[in-house]
Amino acid sequence: MKILQLIYESLGSPFGFGGAGVRAYEIYKRLKGRHDITLLCMKYRGARDGEIEGLKHLFVGAESESLTRSVLSYTVKAAGFVRSYSDNFDIVIENFLPATPFFSGSFSKAPVILQIQGIMERHSFGKFPPFYAAPMFVAERHYPRLYDRFIFVSGITREKVMSRIKKRVKLSCVIPNGIDEDLLRTTSVEGDYILFFSRIDIYTKGLDLLMKAFEEIGPEYPELRLVLAGYEFDRYAEVTAGLNAPVKAKVEYAGFVTGDEKTRLLAGARIFVLPSRHESFPVSMMEAAACGKPVIVSDIPELAFARREGFGLSFSSGSAESLAGVIKTLLADGERRKSMGICGREFAAKFLWDDIAVQFEDVLRGVIDRKSANDAEERPY
Repeated sequence: MKILQLIYESLGSPFGFGGAGVRAYEIYKRLKGRHDITLLCMKYRGARDGEIEGLKHLFVGAESESLTRSVLSYTVKAAGFVRSYSDNFDIVIENFLPATPFFSGSFSKAPVILQIQGIMERHSFGKFPPFYAAPMFVAERHYPRLYDRFIFVSGITREKVMSRIKKRVKLSCVIPNGIDEDLLRTTSVEGDYILFFSRIDIYTKGLDLLMKAFEEIGPEYPELRLVLAGYEFDRYAEVTAGLNAPVKAKVEYAGFVTGDEKTRLLAGARIFVLPSRHESFPVSMMEAAACGKPVIVSDIPELAFARREGFGLSFSSGSAESLAGVIKTLLADGERRKSMGICGREFAAKFLWDDIAVQFEDVLRGVIDRKSANDAEERPY
């Protein structure tokens, strides 16, 4: 198959690399030996077409330090690329973001699948100024209606989006995120820190809540640190700006980590905390579970499975007081942390990237085969 993936994220981009990027790299590096794969990514200063992680990258857009200008330029030029070159591919996968409406379903000569990681809903108004939030909110509600093939990462997200699409669709399936099998073999140890590992995004990831909660529990656990890791969407200095000096001294930023450093951080945490206001099926949380870590998450529907499967506890979304209480509960119960870690590993073992890549491949092949069969039926003899 010749596959074109539209995704603004790429490794090395100053504008971030998160769950969508990790998913693309993990799936496609397992398929690259069997298929011709091209990632169409947002251009940044210094970006050059070529291979990254063994995957073919093309960069379009403006070499600008402005995220807004870069996104707008990427959206326009990527749509133009699809219009001009989609007939060179067997299938197009568009990663959905309300800020980048490519309309590839209208332009592409090849079948298009809209892949939806997650949705913000009204949280866009909590995160962005109204002149950004309003069009994004409208796009999120209506743009998917232009498509008839979907891959979702979360079943909850699928239910929310499909409830607004009344027409009959050709494909609507859930292919979740996964973990590398090697994480299941790491030695889990209890270090002296709580770990947050995701995008450094104050509103979306609930870092304001985590700072307040850590400030509350800090005096009871003077040796306990809080380690943050991930790409800085918001500056780390802004995250910790309101903390008093003794608490701030115990908060550390590990940066954007990968490979052995990421594994070391995950394996050594006492607790993994992800207090997001909205989510889908977080890669980092699954990786923490694979390393035998108990997790604490907000009580949003998308993350309810962590509590249901026995490897997570939840707090009332938006409440720093509730988050602090749940952290204290888990810090005080070593046996519970241990049993939750065992449950997490058992659950994570069901979501290996090797298996997910095959699921993804099968879905794409099915779409192409059905398209070919339909074309053959319509062809005059």
